[in-house]
Amino acid sequence: MKKQISLRKALAVGVLAAFACSLVTGLAVYHMVHPSGQLGELYDALKEVNAIAEQHFVGEYETEDLIDYTLTGYAEGLGDRWTSYMTPEYYESYQDSTADTTVGIGVTVSYQEREDGSHYLRVESIAHASPAEQAGFGYYDEICSVNGKTIDELGTYEDAVEAVRGDAGEAVTLGVRRYETEKEEAITVTRAEYDQIHVTSRMLDNNIGYICIERFTDQTDEQFQKALDSVIEQGAEKLIFDLRSNPGGQLTALVHCLDPLLPEGDIISLKNKQGKESKYTSDAEEVDLPMAVIVNEDSYSAAEFFAAALQEYGKAEIVGEKTVGKGYSQQGFPLSGGGCLNLSTNCYYTPKGVSLIGKGVTPDKEVELSEEKTERFYVLSDKEDDQLQAAISVLAS
Repeated sequence: MKKQISLRKALAVGVLAAFACSLVTGLAVYHMVHPSGQLGELYDALKEVNAIAEQHFVGEYETEDLIDYTLTGYAEGLGDRWTSYMTPEYYESYQDSTADTTVGIGVTVSYQEREDGSHYLRVESIAHASPAEQAGFGYYDEICSVNGKTIDELGTYEDAVEAVRGDAGEAVTLGVRRYETEKEEAITVTRAEYDQIHVTSRMLDNNIGYICIERFTDQTDEQFQKALDSVIEQGAEKLIFDLRSNPGGQLTALVHCLDPLLPEGDIISLKNKQGKESKYTSDAEEVDLPMAVIVNEDSYSAAEFFAAALQEYGKAEIVGEKTVGKGYSQQGFPLSGGGCLNLSTNCYYTPKGVSLIGKGVTPDKEVELSEEKTERFYVLSDKEDDQLQAAISVLAS
């Protein structure tokens, strides 16, 4: 189960203390004797704050927390919204979310607070073919208790998530308040190993093949090809690709998904800090069907590039909302303490050499969902989904 919690809010109140006390740990020690240049300035600032904190701070703290906040502050200080530090716990969760298989019940949750101050875990996504899906969990269901203990009785958000987790074959009983009926019931789910499925497909009316890509991982390109072959075998004469709220992911998965859709030519080019350029290209084989791509303001990175490439080649009409405009690719650098620095290491460009930074992808047909529909996006019917209906209309014209 992937965590959805950020250190940003905590950073606002904790970063000064973090810098103060992290001075005495790990990496700093090596350079303490003769710091120089930019690194020296950094340690001088840490040393000063540390001295003040050691003399006057009356609270208690955990060294591990301070290290995490310090590294988070460093990543934020680089001024790049796409560079970040992942704590050891978050990094482990992230690796689980991108693995071929994972163990658990198969839900992603957020930590929510009611008006009375009590807390619950809201189901934000449900993994396909997971124990949670098989048990009938729905989007936006509220997990109120785990094995008889309320979320607040369990402790922190992390404690509650850990209580839901467990080994394959073990059962967990959850008190769930249903989104659709607002009734609470107990659901017992047996944790199991399940495959990570990030691409789904189905046929719509008028021989339209619909393919949803949730994210780009090691498995996405293979799953995409199977989905593409499946809808074509079922008689698809037109294609809709849905990449709304897709956070992006791996470059190679993106390239392999675009290759069968594009004519021979450039797919993407990258340039690193030293100015070295690398290119990925497509072969001459391509699917020659009318296409539409649906994106929204939460389509990031590889997701918006997928739309941009098809748009530039004149292969697809883009429908939805303007994307955020991400133009850097990141590389993860695992750290000795168990965390990971996710660092922007390349600028990337569309087939025509355009950077998406600050521009994003502008849809050919701009369509927004109402606030009410956005809040219940994952339970919308096809007829209620204005962006999907717009994509269908584009293909009909």
